[in-house]
Amino acid sequence: MNDLDLMWLRELVSHRYVVEILDTLAERPRTARELIATRTQARDVGRALRTLAAQGFVCADGEGSWDTTPPLRGPIRLTPAGLNVVDLLSNFLVWEALYEIPEASAR
Repeated sequence: MNDLDLMWLRELVSHRYVVEILDTLAERPRTARELIATRTQARDVGRALRTLAAQGFVCADGEGSWDTTPPLRGPIRLTPAGLNVVDLLSNFLVWEALYEIPEASAR
């Protein structure tokens, strides 16, 4: 994994609930209401879903908008790109690389 890949992945996982939503959707598609039921703030889930949708990692069938709370009515599922991200984040070495401190900074 190169530095550019690590940079965008690091930015993605810095968003609240993004990793948890990816993990939950990896099990099966869920509605926004189901995702909100597992978190404390509907607003936070909406933000995370908008972040994932803007990157092309999730999609949904049905009516609605990513900009409303709760967003959309139909099931939300991972796209092939989203499944690739889940695969990356399932690898311990990727997490280690995300949080690795360069030797020069460690001194």
